[in-house]
Amino acid sequence: MITIRSADTDDQHQLFNLVASIDTFNVEDRELAREVIYDGLPSGNNGYHILVAVESEKGICGFICYGEIPLAAGRWDLYWVAVSPKSSSQGVGSLLMQGMEENLEPGMRIYIDTSSTSGFIRAHSFYEQLGYEVVCVLPDFYGPGDDKIVYYKEL
Repeated sequence: MITIRSADTDDQHQLFNLVASIDTFNVEDRELAREVIYDGLPSGNNGYHILVAVESEKGICGFICYGEIPLAAGRWDLYWVAVSPKSSSQGVGSLLMQGMEENLEPGMRIYIDTSSTSGFIRAHSFYEQLGYEVVCVLPDFYGPGDDKIVYYKEL
């Protein structure tokens, strides 16, 4: 059984290991995720809200980090959603997204920035299945041939 709860400082090591286990993330992605986790724990610290998915026997199998966009009333950024490769395709990501959305009020808007590279094709499909729409594509944003795709959903 998987439960969703707010992360706390005791989760830090497991979260770092989880990020390191995901091949889609490059070295810079992993370091940035570590910084966000460190800055965001306990959950809510520095404006970062972190929820974890915990499987009773395996421990933390995923996390989501989101925060309110400064100077934009009722607008939120999804910074990270990550699921352990061992728990992939078991609904963990959907549970984490649901947990985030349930913590926000109706009328709030969520934005997601992601890469256009092939490693993120599954993520695009995932967001679209959850009702997120592409609102912007910035060509070559992350580098040549690597566009920034911005998804959006109003709750």
